[in-house]
Amino acid sequence: LPARIAALESDIRELDAQREPSHESVVVHSEREKTMNGASRAAEAREQQELLLGKLRADVDEYARLRLAGVALRAAMERYRERHQGPVLARASELFGALTCGSFAGLKADYNDKGDPVLRGVRPNGDVIDVAGSDRGMSEGTCDQLYLALRLASLELWLADHAPIPFVVDDILVNFDDARATAALRVLGELSHRTQVILFTHHQHLVELARAELAPTVLFVHELGERSAIENS
Repeated sequence: LPARIAALESDIRELDAQREPSHESVVVHSEREKTMNGASRAAEAREQQELLLGKLRADVDEYARLRLAGVALRAAMERYRERHQGPVLARASELFGALTCGSFAGLKADYNDKGDPVLRGVRPNGDVIDVAGSDRGMSEGTCDQLYLALRLASLELWLADHAPIPFVVDDILVNFDDARATAALRVLGELSHRTQVILFTHHQHLVELARAELAPTVLFVHELGERSAIENS
């Protein structure tokens, strides 16, 4: 039995001696595999990076082309607007200044943050005021004065090459204060020398302002409703 035990102990020592190199070999192979896997992943990452860089370059080139096209298009639009809308805008600016009693010096065609064309008012000190949509936008009355200025400017341009047509408005002065209403009546009186102007209103004080501002040869007041029906009966 002691001899058998000694033999087994010898076998164990021999197996232990063989196990150490095998374990070291397994560790080495494992490290090599990790290195190879890491290198493979690095190669894949580099490949993905190159693909993304290529796409980014293409996107940058496309963006640059679109920006250049946008600049060229905006320049073309500006030339077209100056050629075709310049006279209307210039006259509307003059009328807007008169209708606002000098609170605005004129109008400016501009672009908003999205690149859309917009119309803005210009103060005498150069401040630019949006028509609407911001805290510094125009009041309702000023917007009405802007609308009237644009309509009058367009009509004047039409009258330059066409037969006169009546200019008819309904309570356009309802949001005007007395000073601006008087200024508007003065402008309408000047227009009446070129074409017929018909202004409907429910407000008697506007009639009194018109009588105070306009000559009898320019102003004719006709009252509608019950009084007219009685007078005509």
